[in-house]
Amino acid sequence: MRKAWMPSLLREFGTCSLRSCARSRIRADGAGADANTTPESMTVPIETLTTRRTASSNAASVPARPPMPRTVGRGRWLRLYPIALGLGGLGGSWRTAAGLGAPLWPAMCLVVLCFGAWITITALYVVAGGGDPRALIADLRHADQGFAVGYIPVIPLLLLAQVRAQTSGLRILDLGVVAVWAIVTAALVAHWITTPRDRHAIHPGLSLPVVAGPFISCISLQANSWHLLAQGMFAVGVFFWMTFGTVILGRLMTEQRLPDARFSTLAALMVPPATASVAWFGLNDNRITTLGTGLAAVLAMMALIQLFIVPEYLRRPFTVSAWTFSFPLAAAANTVGHWAIAAPLPAVRVLAWSSLVLATATIGLLAVLTVRMLWRTSRAATTRSGPSPACDVGALVD
Repeated sequence: MRKAWMPSLLREFGTCSLRSCARSRIRADGAGADANTTPESMTVPIETLTTRRTASSNAASVPARPPMPRTVGRGRWLRLYPIALGLGGLGGSWRTAAGLGAPLWPAMCLVVLCFGAWITITALYVVAGGGDPRALIADLRHADQGFAVGYIPVIPLLLLAQVRAQTSGLRILDLGVVAVWAIVTAALVAHWITTPRDRHAIHPGLSLPVVAGPFISCISLQANSWHLLAQGMFAVGVFFWMTFGTVILGRLMTEQRLPDARFSTLAALMVPPATASVAWFGLNDNRITTLGTGLAAVLAMMALIQLFIVPEYLRRPFTVSAWTFSFPLAAAANTVGHWAIAAPLPAVRVLAWSSLVLATATIGLLAVLTVRMLWRTSRAATTRSGPSPACDVGALVD
């Protein structure tokens, strides 16, 4: 009798154990059945477990994809591009002032300084990325520093607009740099509109390479006899100004205040009307038009708004981000210079010279403050027996 019921008890116990294991396995995998499912349907076939093990072993045998390079270490060099942009913009202002009797040597010196700064910063940026193209892609997708990649093609366009040699080689080079700017900006904007970002990450500095870029391209193309393409770029600039300008102003008026590191980017609100004015003067042979007058009025209002923000600027400590002031002031001085040539009235000439002196003095002061900060940082690093000069520059912008 004992031998008769013992095997059946063992079979029943084994069946219950398998069912309990199946339930535990299903709960652990997050795929539990609903309450009406019968216990028999919860059994796990051995083939399924074998397939899972095989798939896991195959996945483990596939080599891992190398991670995208981080922006850390390269972002510091991207933050230095406004230095080159400001020097190039001031060079353009002095070149325009040559029509008012100013010498050409300040413009030539500033062009050389701008090119030297641009080539140095770009070389350091490429070295920091190890020459890996994926580093550029990662930086374009960076939420905070991605827009700064647009500086790389914009600054050469600013220089080509001032050369005006009218040679076939420079004309082709100008067209090629505009194409590079268009590709970089298209990739940047495509990422922006497909990857929503925190509104707090939006600031007026975005308008420097993206909104001013089409207007600078227009100036460069017109200077090198690409008239139809210059007209098209002007239209692109107006479109970007209306769209991104609306987003930026909406963020400034409805969200929290800009942090100290980004507060100086408010000066960039003068950039779209200033660069658009210079571009429009180029398209119309420096003649006064209705649209040109309207752009000048918008620039004047933006400059008046900046006067009320000056106390806020002065309350903040100096950092390299203060170089954001340089290009807006230089572009505004360039615009006033064009007006002084188009309408040679004494008051306009005085305003043109005053704005040029103000822009030159401000950029000179920024250069002095930057050198002083670099010297202090280098001295502190030497006291600690610390990093190399390249690291000192990195500490400047971090």
